[in-house]
Amino acid sequence: ALKSAHLSRIAGQGWFAEWRIRDLVHHLGNVASFISAGVEQGTREPEFTDAEMPRDDRVVPWAAGEWDRVLDRLAAVDPLAAAWNWSTQPHTVSFWPRCLTHKAFVHGWDIADARGESMAIPADVAADGVDEILAVHLAAGARDGRRFARTGRIEVHSTDTRDRWLGELTATTVRTRAAAPGEPRDTRIAATAAELYLDLWGRARANLDPGRRRWADHIVAGAPED
Repeated sequence: ALKSAHLSRIAGQGWFAEWRIRDLVHHLGNVASFISAGVEQGTREPEFTDAEMPRDDRVVPWAAGEWDRVLDRLAAVDPLAAAWNWSTQPHTVSFWPRCLTHKAFVHGWDIADARGESMAIPADVAADGVDEILAVHLAAGARDGRRFARTGRIEVHSTDTRDRWLGELTATTVRTRAAAPGEPRDTRIAATAAELYLDLWGRARANLDPGRRRWADHIVAGAPED
């Protein structure tokens, strides 16, 4: 499977549309290595360099070893210690465990989907991932010059966890906060946490309601690329 299975089910989803599963596993190993370097270097941004692709029978053990190393490092250091990250959040070690969690779930879903299998996203994990995109990714995108073509107040409602977010968008800024039921808004997106999670990561597109697709695509366009 590592040798031949393409990520065909997410074709068109950005820079890894033509990757094979081994490429995605290799990417995950490189991400873990990058974060390890960032934790070591403190506030200085580490250089992202791709390690040489291991042969097929070694790529999974190599990537797993990189993840073991970064998780051990994160567990051993003070969460408030200085560590660079790509967001507008404080540059501390505590940023990275959440980021890694969603890297693992999203790309785990990619691999399962490419193999014609399903992977459940727990509701609490999905709701946290929706919050990360709306409160962290969008702010970083606005800082980096991303622009919002559609502006106003958008409510995102997770129907199973009952979380509600209100994003207040101008052409160049975004502010996200918890929303109260019945609060005025211009547009509302409602779905389960897992559905919203996959929507906002640009996955599971085939059966998506057209209205939800338009707004999900709009939000994703304002976020940094994964």
